[in-house]
Amino acid sequence: MEGIELKPQFDELQKIFDRCIKHACRVLEERIATKTARLAPEQRQEQERLEYNRIADELAELYLHHSGLSDLRFCYSEPAFLWEGGFFEALNAGEKKKYLAFSAPSFDYSRYEQDNTAYDAELPYFSAVVNVVVRERYAAYLRQMEISLPESAPKSAIAASPIAETENPFDSILTDEQIAYLTTAVNDVKMFNVSLSADELKAIFACKPEAIVRSNNNRLVAFFFSGLSSRGLITPNWQSVIANHKLFLSKDTTRDKYINQSDLSTATNYIRDVGVEGKYATLERYLMQVKRL
Repeated sequence: MEGIELKPQFDELQKIFDRCIKHACRVLEERIATKTARLAPEQRQEQERLEYNRIADELAELYLHHSGLSDLRFCYSEPAFLWEGGFFEALNAGEKKKYLAFSAPSFDYSRYEQDNTAYDAELPYFSAVVNVVVRERYAAYLRQMEISLPESAPKSAIAASPIAETENPFDSILTDEQIAYLTTAVNDVKMFNVSLSADELKAIFACKPEAIVRSNNNRLVAFFFSGLSSRGLITPNWQSVIANHKLFLSKDTTRDKYINQSDLSTATNYIRDVGVEGKYATLERYLMQVKRL
């Protein structure tokens, strides 16, 4: 969104949204984990599938009654979705003024806990935005849980080296120009133990790397691919693509361990709570520009 002079206000509002969203996400994730902890894998999978269907129905209802929130489905995983997404632009002039005039320090979280619609008059659709983002992130969490279940199967069932079944496992729509730009981003933050060329990164997106590179920081890898996914440039199932095709080695140089689904899930959960600063901020700047190329 343009209007950089407004960014400080949006940053403060984002912190409010983040606090409400992260708490609700954590409660939902802990609840399903507790409910399924003692279940057999098949029962656990069925319970998670039922939970996913319930959340999908709730999201459909929210989008049906709040059409102005539809853009959130494409940017819910963005650390700065309020600034990067189109929600604010969909508000009318009066509603925009309320957001710009709101004093962030006046937000009373205990008041919100008592009634999650308490601030809807001062911040239009506040509770609906929280509900949508919480459910989108929780649904993504459940999808990853379902994908990760086969990892507990006996090794004999997954012993064969994975082979790309399609020419485009990532469902990438990245152009050569965008890949070249992203190569600069990857090298800038030293994501891997070696610098990549544009052709090497392109081969990774095709799941046909000439050599396997080692991750210097799984969280940066997760931030990078999650950012591409949230912008619709690669599949939401990027974690399973990376794991199934054994694209990267872990940082531990004492052994050749491939980054797996669990590693990526842990890293993704971490970056939900991390502030966009340092190397994350550098990557974010690149990711913000890539769709404009």
